[in-house]
Amino acid sequence: MNAPSRTLRARVRGLAPSLLLALVGTALLRITVGSDVFLQYVKEELRIPLVATGVILLALGIAGTAVRLTERRREPVLEFRRDAEGNAQWHRPASGHDHTGRDGTGGGDDPGHEHVHGHSHEHGPRVAWLLTVPAVLLLCFTPPALGSFTASREGTDAAVDAAAYVALPDPQPAAAAVNVPTPMALAEFIARSRDPRQGLADRPVRLTGFVTPGTAPGEWYLNRLVASCCAADARRLRILVQAEGPTPATDSWVELTGVWHPTPDASATAAPRLDAREQHGVPQPRAPYRDTPPSSES
Repeated sequence: MNAPSRTLRARVRGLAPSLLLALVGTALLRITVGSDVFLQYVKEELRIPLVATGVILLALGIAGTAVRLTERRREPVLEFRRDAEGNAQWHRPASGHDHTGRDGTGGGDDPGHEHVHGHSHEHGPRVAWLLTVPAVLLLCFTPPALGSFTASREGTDAAVDAAAYVALPDPQPAAAAVNVPTPMALAEFIARSRDPRQGLADRPVRLTGFVTPGTAPGEWYLNRLVASCCAADARRLRILVQAEGPTPATDSWVELTGVWHPTPDASATAAPRLDAREQHGVPQPRAPYRDTPPSSES
């Protein structure tokens, strides 16, 4: 590799750490400022910390790039010297090394030699370059939220507590002219289905979630994923839906109305059943890892 190419490569490598910081900071700001994309990966409460982190990384990247470029501009382009015979010579300065030749003038064995090393002595961990992959993905694409693959894994169920909910009022009689379904979060429905008071009996409810296939014809699962911090710790909430007609597409979001189907012989960890009366597709909610009743989705 010739000297100019080595010099260019060294300068690019010198700028790379600062450019990487700016890239990651820009990616964080892109998914948090004026966008809800970050909600597909973390909880809403983390927006401000993510924005602050993005601003700091972007500022550090810009500052580092400016410092590096300023240092380059201050370096002399050529340096005047004379060899042992008094002949004038112009040399490209070499940073960080003493290139004095055997004659003590810096010319070395070759009077016309330019002291260009083209390598940098500032090295960072190469694993840091892996940060470019998620940063570029966030800038160019929008990876989807977790869905059926995570919800189909066993041993990932979220804990629910029936004691956390107050008793429901008595449902309207079946002969009533209007029996309005009760909007309910999936966690609440699961908890109340295990409540010995059986407050869900004969009560129509309205639920929202995404679909995963069941094991028998006419059955499929309605799911939500809840996260304590981010998608990495997401836990599953799901119920088994019994409905007539074709099963909705996997990973599609639906809102359905139905009635709890008691299963006295089922295990305590089995998914509660619901007999669906009607259903329709809905868009993915703004915050897919926040389990809220249908009327609260935004």
